[in-house]
Amino acid sequence: MLSLIYYIIDLMINLKGRNWEVGHELLDCAMEYKKLYSLYLDADFEDRLSDALFYKSKAEHFKSLVDKGIEFEPLF
Repeated sequence: MLSLIYYIIDLMINLKGRNWEVGHELLDCAMEYKKLYSLYLDADFEDRLSDALFYKSKAEHFKSLVDKGIEFEPLF
């Protein structure tokens, strides 16, 4: 039993064992919504209509994900 505890401690210290890294990134939907909404407001204020419409549509997409309770979106 003691040897098992030492083995687990050794794994934790040396970061051996299962590789928990993923091959893709995750976007935080709430933070992405805030960023895109801010970009939308800036583009709207500066009369860049095509940029404003693009940012607004992206912001609405992330807002719908947040409303559904989805916290992260993977980037493949």
